[in-house]
Amino acid sequence: LSYFYAFGPQIARLRSEAGTVSAIAGIFKAPFDILADKLRGYVGLTLDMHTQPHKVLQACEALMPHLCHVGLTTADPANLVPIGFWMHRGCVPFINPRQFASHYWPTLKPIIEEFWKHGHQTLFYAEGKWKHHLETFRELPDRSIVFHCDQDDIFHVHQKLHDKFALSGGVPNTLLSFGEPDEVRAFCRRVLKEVAGNGGYILDAGAIMQDDTSVENLRAMTETALEYGVYSAGSYQPPAATPPAELPSSRASRQQVQGLAGRPLPAVRPGVCFPWEERVKELPEITGSPELIRKVWEDIDAFGNMYIWQLLLSF
Repeated sequence: LSYFYAFGPQIARLRSEAGTVSAIAGIFKAPFDILADKLRGYVGLTLDMHTQPHKVLQACEALMPHLCHVGLTTADPANLVPIGFWMHRGCVPFINPRQFASHYWPTLKPIIEEFWKHGHQTLFYAEGKWKHHLETFRELPDRSIVFHCDQDDIFHVHQKLHDKFALSGGVPNTLLSFGEPDEVRAFCRRVLKEVAGNGGYILDAGAIMQDDTSVENLRAMTETALEYGVYSAGSYQPPAATPPAELPSSRASRQQVQGLAGRPLPAVRPGVCFPWEERVKELPEITGSPELIRKVWEDIDAFGNMYIWQLLLSF
């Protein structure tokens, strides 16, 4: 459990030592990605999609309430930062648009809506190229996601999504690793002018910056943001400390989304491995406090459940 307990102190150090707040909270993956990344592997899932696609859909549907539970229970209680969602196998060339429409999106969209119903945005960390599905993402409520651009053209993404969602990323990692500082400055200036002009944009690399990122290029991006990523004097108003989901229009949309409402309940409720109601039947007669024993059992069981799902989601 030391892995999990370390998060709090590290976040506190970011705030106190670096003046940086956490960009995300919570953890989530699409049901389809859990199958592709872990339970079946990409090759196994590819075969399944050709030989038994109905079972793949059933497996995705079975995962939905549990993944939603993990996302909600690890989310920011203040609703100020989004739930992190790493998008892996749902884009071309891993699956085709027809499979996205039949399996990936129907088991993902309700969970994102459920997060929004609870007041949480989701960070769509769109690894790869997702241009084929940008129109589909527009089905989600305004402000409900922040779309992070990896290998897609940030200017194209801006045209498609910026009227509904905030954007981030889009600065190519290849440029930061192998380009020249002047090239980085020119690209970042264009992004700030064409994408960030009306707000709703976070300047960032397309993907996680690795050791091959040039220090000079990172400095050039930072300096460009400090010089050009500001609004003209007198035009900027400090933002109100209102979570995006609590704006009047957001509250209205949260009341309208379907989310997971109406879906069958799982055989074992989310967050539980072995329900106490079943386990107690196997125990000898309890002569002490049943409630105390139940609490101890459920606390330990919850730790086991968290460990299992973190293995599926984190590594």
